[in-house]
Amino acid sequence: MFSRVRLTCLATTSLAVLLAQPLWAQDRAKPVSDPAFPRTAPPPAAGIAGSGIGEAPAEEQDASQIVVTGTSIRGISAVGSAAVSVTREQLATSGRSDPVAVLRELPQVQGLGFDETPKTGQNGGGNIQRGSTVNLRGLGSNATLLLIDGHRIAPTGNVFSFTEANQLPVSAIERIEVIADGASAIYGSDAVAGVVNYITRKRFRGVEASVRGTTSDGYNGWGASLITGMNWGSGGFAAAYDHDDRGEFRSGQSPYLRQDLRPFGGADNRIRTNTATAFNPGNLVVPRATNNPTLPTAGRFDYYGLPQGTNGLGLTGANLLLNQPNLDDTSNYTSFLPHTVRNQVSVNAEQEFASWLKLTFLGFYNRRDSTQHSLAQSGVRTIPSTVPYYITGVPGIAPGAPETVDFSLLRDIGTSVTNIYDVTYQGALTLTADLLAGWRGEAGVNLSRDRNCANCIPALNNNIDTIALQAALNNGTYNPFSQVQADKSVLATFLPSAFDRNRSTVDQYTVRFDGPLVQLPGGELKAAVGGEYLRLTQWRSAIGVKATSDVPLAVANRNIKAAYAELFIPLLGGDFTLPLVQRLAIDAAIRTETYSDAGSTTNPKVGVTWDVTDGVSLRGAWGTSFRAPNLIENNPAFFSRVSLTTLSNLSGDPAIGLTNSATNQTNVLNVAGSNADLVPETATNYSFGIDLEPRFIPGLRVNATYYNIHYQNAIIGLQGFLAGYLASATNRQLYAPYIVPAIQPSTCVNGQRATYNPAYLPALGRPSVAVIDESNLCSARAVVYTQNSNASDVRQDGIDVMAEYRFSAGPHQFAISGSFSKILGNDTQIVAGGAVIDGRDIINYPVSMRGRGSVNWRYEALSITPSFNYIGPYTNNLPISVNGIALPVARIPSWTTFDLNVVLDVGKLATWGRDLTVALNVRNITGKNPPVVLSANGNAFDTQNANPFGTIANLQVTKRF
Repeated sequence: MFSRVRLTCLATTSLAVLLAQPLWAQDRAKPVSDPAFPRTAPPPAAGIAGSGIGEAPAEEQDASQIVVTGTSIRGISAVGSAAVSVTREQLATSGRSDPVAVLRELPQVQGLGFDETPKTGQNGGGNIQRGSTVNLRGLGSNATLLLIDGHRIAPTGNVFSFTEANQLPVSAIERIEVIADGASAIYGSDAVAGVVNYITRKRFRGVEASVRGTTSDGYNGWGASLITGMNWGSGGFAAAYDHDDRGEFRSGQSPYLRQDLRPFGGADNRIRTNTATAFNPGNLVVPRATNNPTLPTAGRFDYYGLPQGTNGLGLTGANLLLNQPNLDDTSNYTSFLPHTVRNQVSVNAEQEFASWLKLTFLGFYNRRDSTQHSLAQSGVRTIPSTVPYYITGVPGIAPGAPETVDFSLLRDIGTSVTNIYDVTYQGALTLTADLLAGWRGEAGVNLSRDRNCANCIPALNNNIDTIALQAALNNGTYNPFSQVQADKSVLATFLPSAFDRNRSTVDQYTVRFDGPLVQLPGGELKAAVGGEYLRLTQWRSAIGVKATSDVPLAVANRNIKAAYAELFIPLLGGDFTLPLVQRLAIDAAIRTETYSDAGSTTNPKVGVTWDVTDGVSLRGAWGTSFRAPNLIENNPAFFSRVSLTTLSNLSGDPAIGLTNSATNQTNVLNVAGSNADLVPETATNYSFGIDLEPRFIPGLRVNATYYNIHYQNAIIGLQGFLAGYLASATNRQLYAPYIVPAIQPSTCVNGQRATYNPAYLPALGRPSVAVIDESNLCSARAVVYTQNSNASDVRQDGIDVMAEYRFSAGPHQFAISGSFSKILGNDTQIVAGGAVIDGRDIINYPVSMRGRGSVNWRYEALSITPSFNYIGPYTNNLPISVNGIALPVARIPSWTTFDLNVVLDVGKLATWGRDLTVALNVRNITGKNPPVVLSANGNAFDTQNANPFGTIANLQVTKRF
């Protein structure tokens, strides 16, 4: 049953982390920096993080006038909720070219969802444009709201919609505030798991320039940034630019990512029944009555390899090499991490027109260009007996019957190229007026735009028109066995150019008033009221992408009207206290929204902070959250697909059976994509915690938080679970509502629907943006449905523990810090009314234990910080079959890696080095390999919880003028 309080576990884990696993520091009011990124100035005022490097003087950052994340009222922190702050210095010395990489070191952030590398869980496989997101608690990327200075950002996406998290130059970010708690009462839709808010640098003075270089076991990169600004008293500006060029990492550079995984105890996936990754000059594929004893993954097929140096002309079956196919490995040509160039510009400016009137501007431009490589393969094609390269006398093929061929287009087009770009640009104006009695009014407009092309494919690349290719084979104009490059005029007939473009917009209009109402014993009763109007649009146009089908134009739009109010009630504090009550404050917020297409919702939140005594504070929060389906999730015109796919089948269900008993695999017809029947998601969150700063141990700070979330009607793309549908008898029962057993009759003829099992006809009649390939449909054994669905009900609770201890020994300064997150329960009901599973510590679900710890030593100009990252153990319950034998369910060990950060302030050593800083950051310094994971997700490791890059070193030089 779902755990409630678990106080014993909370106390025990708090003590353990304090003594043994210190990590990132955080609290509700004063973000504490990780000593891994040491300060160069004293700690800032409560609620404000800074490094003292190139920022405005402290008097220009009036905390009483700042609105922090999680509240709409100036000068207060988010009452009741824990806050994490990633400081300017952490970003500046991390060696990372993007803030997402730093955020993913927070234990509250899981590796599920979207990334520049291919993922599987939570629709990660649909991230064809290779964007990046932040996924708090592992509840889904779209359950985390991303903001820049409180402004929403236009989403990106083609078949899935999400907010790209790498938008700003790192040099332009003052700090990143994270509230890992429901916040829909403040921000509206999407803030289910929490909020990530990038706070930009303002009124910057001077110039700061950085250059950096990165090297790893597989890729290199370099980058440079520049920020400059002025402050003329009544106003100022900060303008930043960043260029980053990261090299490609091909899958073949890591043995974990190759098709042939036999060195790890896996299968040779270069052959998959009648489909193989062919090398020149190609192969013939011939059915046989029993499983192939020589090539187990071939199932009931024989492979006849053509001898090297031949071109098919004048050959007979006697010349072919039985079960000695010509094979290649796609990993040699496939981008695991594409070559990416990113250019980013941001501008912040503000001007006071009077002592009471100010105008601020935020603008940024972000362009990411990626080059993704792949290998063009023929797929299952045939050649007729009428062409000159037809091979006679092949055993198992009747005289004159068509022959099935398997070949590569590598000799014709080389390594294929797909170009990807994503462009976001945004402008926000805010007019602020100080009114009577301490009140302030604010009106703003925020216009955000995104455009991308996930599949910009030039002609003569991996965009195969299979119908045209088959026609070229039938009429003899294209010889698949030739040793010389085909004429480009022939190739152009079946390798056309294509694109898949998407555009989205967000128009956000806001008005807010906040200020004091009356004086209470604990301070001023403050309030905020406001309204917001949002207009969102999205469209997609995909022309010529042969892996799908044309979407000439899909358009969707939505309008949202919102009103909100918030009260900050300081009941006790200052001179008005009680025994064991030094301060007691309550914050209550409520927000109501009306959608043009998704109904209305009202979400409240209440937070309480209770300072018991000096150094001891208790806090708690309760609220509800809401997320409407985004404009792609619920519109089949954007993305829907009906296709034949192959699943590992260890279900033991005779009503489904096996297509290939040698590999325990079954072909199924899969219905995936958007779903017009979706309803909004809802959630209820509560949390409570304790913050300790004991005076008898100066420099020690400890925070512990228990959280609990009930997430209902969660929208999940069931395609992310497809690999597990038949992985076991338990899974077969769990996903039963989405599985229709349907063995085809013996009279089935591919392509003739009248001969199919009638159970396939409803699925074949559904909308599909993909051309339905029925060339092997008679091998199907079931229909499976993996559309976006309100299928999930999640009850998750857990604890976060943070600790920091700073002390000095003469001129030496030390800091030990740590952060640890433990998911106590993640009861997940994937099917309404169905079984509840413990969705922790199994593949494609959150890993329950994550942590990071560091020890910092500083002496004069030098700072050295070793640190560690910990991802706990979990279970691979999606094992594969090798040579017909199912691998057992396996426990995957924890993965601990060690980092080293060294910062040298050259100016403290030599006058010529004034304001010059050199930072060396080495991640995974021991080059530790990822744990072996052989699962239905593919590869030999889990891309969601590890990486194959080995040691990654970054050197950055920063100069301030």
